[in-house]
Amino acid sequence: MDEPDSISNRFAIFMPAVQSLVNAVGGYELVDATDGSDGREMVYRPGDSVLAVLKDLKRLWRKDDSDDERTVARCMAKAGLMKELIALLMECVDRGEWGRKVSLVACDLIAALTWPIDVQAELKEMADEPDAVTDYATLLRAQVEYKAQLLYNDRPLRSLLALILPSLAEQRKTEKDEQVISLGLHIVRNLLSIRDTVAEGTATGEKEELAHLQSTLILQLDALTYFKLFLTVASCADKSDFNNCNVLVLDILHLIFRSVKPKDLIQDQDRAPMHKLANLLDLETRQKSMKSRQGMTRHSRFGTTVAVRAGDQKLVLHRQNAINFDPGSLLDQGKKKRAGKVKKADDLSRFADLSPEALRVLQEFSVSFIESCFNVFFTSILKDIRMERSKIRDTDNTRTFYLSRFFMEYLMLVRDKQAKERETGKGKGRAEDEDEMLLGYAIVMAEMDSVKWVFSRLRTTMEETPPAWTELQACLNCFTQILLLIDAMSTSSDASDAEAAEILQNSIYYNYDILDSALTVMAQYKDQSIAYLDSVVHFAYVLLRMLEKYSKNKGFMYVRKKKARRAVRKRKEDATEAGKEVPEEYVDEEEVAGVMEGDKDLPSYAEHQFTFTAFEQKFAQEGVTNTLLSYLARFKDFDDPDQMKRVVGLMHRQVVKAKGEGLYFKVSTLHLFRRILDVKASLPNSESSRDLTQIITFVLRKFFKRIQEDPFVIVEAIQPKSRGKWQAISGYASDGDAGGGKGGRGGGGKGKKGGMADLEFVKNKKLSWGDQMSVIVSMLVENGDEQLVEWVIDVISVALAAREEIVLSTDGEPLRPTEMEDDPDAVRKFGGPSEEALEKFTRHDLDADTDERKAAVLSNAQFRLMLKLVSFEMTDEENIVDQKWFIPASIPPSNLSASKGALEQYLNAPPSLEIDPKNVIRRVRKRRARAADEDEDDVDSDGNARPRKPKPARKRKQAETQIYKSAAMIEDSDDDEAADAAFFQKEKELRAEMEALASKHGGGGGAMLKTGTKKRKRKEQGKGKGKKKGKKEPVEEEDEDEVREESPQTRRAASAVASESDDGSTEPVARKRKSSEAAPSSSPGPAPSSDEEAQSPAKTQVRTNGKSKRFVESEDESS
Repeated sequence: MDEPDSISNRFAIFMPAVQSLVNAVGGYELVDATDGSDGREMVYRPGDSVLAVLKDLKRLWRKDDSDDERTVARCMAKAGLMKELIALLMECVDRGEWGRKVSLVACDLIAALTWPIDVQAELKEMADEPDAVTDYATLLRAQVEYKAQLLYNDRPLRSLLALILPSLAEQRKTEKDEQVISLGLHIVRNLLSIRDTVAEGTATGEKEELAHLQSTLILQLDALTYFKLFLTVASCADKSDFNNCNVLVLDILHLIFRSVKPKDLIQDQDRAPMHKLANLLDLETRQKSMKSRQGMTRHSRFGTTVAVRAGDQKLVLHRQNAINFDPGSLLDQGKKKRAGKVKKADDLSRFADLSPEALRVLQEFSVSFIESCFNVFFTSILKDIRMERSKIRDTDNTRTFYLSRFFMEYLMLVRDKQAKERETGKGKGRAEDEDEMLLGYAIVMAEMDSVKWVFSRLRTTMEETPPAWTELQACLNCFTQILLLIDAMSTSSDASDAEAAEILQNSIYYNYDILDSALTVMAQYKDQSIAYLDSVVHFAYVLLRMLEKYSKNKGFMYVRKKKARRAVRKRKEDATEAGKEVPEEYVDEEEVAGVMEGDKDLPSYAEHQFTFTAFEQKFAQEGVTNTLLSYLARFKDFDDPDQMKRVVGLMHRQVVKAKGEGLYFKVSTLHLFRRILDVKASLPNSESSRDLTQIITFVLRKFFKRIQEDPFVIVEAIQPKSRGKWQAISGYASDGDAGGGKGGRGGGGKGKKGGMADLEFVKNKKLSWGDQMSVIVSMLVENGDEQLVEWVIDVISVALAAREEIVLSTDGEPLRPTEMEDDPDAVRKFGGPSEEALEKFTRHDLDADTDERKAAVLSNAQFRLMLKLVSFEMTDEENIVDQKWFIPASIPPSNLSASKGALEQYLNAPPSLEIDPKNVIRRVRKRRARAADEDEDDVDSDGNARPRKPKPARKRKQAETQIYKSAAMIEDSDDDEAADAAFFQKEKELRAEMEALASKHGGGGGAMLKTGTKKRKRKEQGKGKGKKKGKKEPVEEEDEDEVREESPQTRRAASAVASESDDGSTEPVARKRKSSEAAPSSSPGPAPSSDEEAQSPAKTQVRTNGKSKRFVESEDESS
């Protein structure tokens, strides 16, 4: 049949053909009753060529593959094909092989008619076709009617089960048997995927029936043992016979439980309706109470007139509640409200109202599935996903996340319910071990392989553009339940569960990417669904709470962080810019090879010490605050006290623990707080509601207190809060102020580095390190600061234990003397930790967790001096509050052990101070950094700017680098005879040239001057008595290293001037000095005669690297 060109004529062309084929399928016939009575009954009779007709209908169905309008499907729905197929299935299933064949073809058409329609995906495909318009509502309505026809009684599903049971019973299943089983399960899957219609509360008849089809289907599946079939297939999912059906069963179970909340399922279904009614009555009572506070009273008949002045305007209100209510809100009630952006609902947040009978069925099935199928079933699913089997689709990841999360949450709820029953005495009739469900029933999802897979999917979905929000939400929910399951294992009475939980938590928290994911998902929320927002808040709350509890029980923690491999690349770039190259023998060949191979962008990892306080500080950021406020804005829609508890707990971490109340100093946030306080009476009567009121009051008090000190904070309330801004207006920036003032623009602002006076020991007293320790510890003990010394001892102990553990794991245990005797080839290490162990050391921060310790770190000069003595250093931060003390990674364990021992010794037995501390300790103030502009110190007497000298530390570093690089290029050339011969030849030529020059100017063999230099005359005159004329000062000797650095040209010039005489000899200078007899006169006078001897010094200055000077004097006899 050719397709018509006009789409409008397709329905008119296909409808007659479909109708004729439907009529030929069969029909009802009135026959005598088969039970022997005189009555008559209607019996369905298949058509003579029913198989051929069904095949023609399948050919017509394929016409919709290229038709967006689904014309053939509409024709079949209007012709009533589903009724004929249901009747044909029930009639022919028991008619032998021919009837079985007809029933299979009919089931194939039933599966096609009920196949789920993904409206969202099809609309995306039609986005490129603007003229295409499809009425999907008609098709969805037709599928709901199909579901109602199949569930009119249990005979269709009973016939379907009878059709697939023979194939299930085969020990060796053929391909046809697998296809029959798959067909039957797909029909059940299709029926479960069809959503019920939403009926009003007063709906009756057909509307009421169509609104509860899912409950009817669940009851029929339970009555016909379909649920037992699902349990059988799930428990045998690791067997080859049923492994092909595991993904299909996963889809079926997901459709069954997607519309059920675990908290609704755990309730006693006999009392569930009464519980819902009580909640509705409580909500109505709170709403009436709120309305009575704002509404009219019985005295309103007397009338009320209230005048309100707003600026220059004067308004009159004729309402009685204007007396004790905010007039502004009353005026706002008359305004036209603008519709806000509606939050969309996703597939994971659509819940159906199942009947109590259906919920009882699901309760029993859930318990049976957890006890007998959970581990086996999800092990097979995860294995297929990792192996990327062809049957795995992208949506199967979401179904796995959702279903595993549901059963883990239900397991935890059942355990909590059983524990409450044991406490109240309801479960005394049964044994305790029989009553409690084991956590090991769901242990497969808590294994590290499963956790790694969940996190990999979490990271993958976050990196997609755009992210797959539905899968990300399901992944967060699953991860949250895994953490809660591990938390329950850690508190279990079973020692094996507690040990497994300890190992799992250590492995999870060791990966810093997992911890950082909580901050990322919280900060990235913008306009996703409401259910996604709830999942994000729940995940962050659980992870931070468990991490805090775990870190408190550990002395120290290490995490593996990702670091960028930029060291080699940056080093080579810096060398290229400076025109220098690093010698080959000092380059790491492995790193260079990695860069040259193209993996320079691949991440590398390193261990870092982890502290929960520092991690909690990262949680204080504006993106996280915006997410929490978006969640809090829906406080009226909270149906669970735990929702309020989570958001209040996260806000408390920001406001109180991280001291970030400045993040909430915004106009929109203050308006939200005002709304909450106005309806405080309508909030649920729970502890979380009271905590919310307290934290709002705390933030408002801080805000108005800051306004009194700095009115410009009002301007900050309308601007975004970067890290510097919210710290400046929060308690975070004011704890370290000496005067108790706040940071920001007010007086006593941020403390700068160097603005605080520190102490130091006087260097000329030459006290040993032990004496310095005894003095400073004694001073702290006398001032009553023993707890500070104990605190430092604890911190050093933790750092020492961590570094000793690294040394043991890297270098191994040191050999004992007995082991050295047993093993003569063993080599004992006396040089301390190896370089590999030293590279693994990380700095250990000194975290001040109390106000007293923070004040001591910031303002106690004696305590700060003690920290310097025990190898602590301070970060280079401009703000004093941001400065942190830490133990550098370069400090070996031996130094830490010595510091710890000294502190413990002087703390337990404080020495008597024989030395006055005032004589050995002085107060020092670091110089402030020079400003960018020139001040008085930068200008000389002439008004010119003085050139600034480079920093000594930087100069030393540069000099060391030059020596290091030049030393690598030095070659030993002493054994080169040809070079020596050339050198002496040049010396001989230079002597001849100097002799000729002397003869030309002085007429003699040497260079002569008529008078000596002033400097020479001052030296020979002498400054004191007893000095002989002509006595020479000793020649300054130069360092051997500096002489080695002289160039050959410099050595030759110095040798030529200092060693040559008029007769060409190379006699030393000192010997020439001894042989001279005449000396120049002490005062200026006429030129000496030719008989007198004159002496002329010749100076040669030799510089080596700009460091030292050498002066050599030589004198020649006059001609």
